[in-house]
Amino acid sequence: MKAIAWITIVTIGLAFAGAGSSTELKVPKENSVQTQSQIKLVISDQISAFLSLDVDRAYEHASSSIKAIFPNSKIFGTMVKKSYPMIWNPKSYQFLSTVYNSSVILQRMMFKDQQDTMHFFDYALENNGERWVITGVYLVQGEQGV
Repeated sequence: MKAIAWITIVTIGLAFAGAGSSTELKVPKENSVQTQSQIKLVISDQISAFLSLDVDRAYEHASSSIKAIFPNSKIFGTMVKKSYPMIWNPKSYQFLSTVYNSSVILQRMMFKDQQDTMHFFDYALENNGERWVITGVYLVQGEQGV
């Protein structure tokens, strides 16, 4: 899991660093309702696919950079099941804050696992020219539930 988290952080860092001269994160304003709806739909559909054991559908939401690391849906599904059981089979989940720059949106999520433990993750998404795809998911260190 540490290697995956490191790859994800590097990928996100590169995406933000390469997004132009300003890497300032912003709360989405213009077109935010449509964009946020699309982001929520992508993440919710991937979680729903995990819950129904449809790894092919879940894999469709992964970016090409993720697919380069996990070359098929079975490998991808196995990684999620073993490394992120709270995402693979959450008791519940909730969308929290959203920030973006010109190329990447970060969606903070809270997951409750089957033992009611809260886990916080940032989903990084990019528009691949056709739709929003997930470029990485990483644990938010130090975040705790109430």
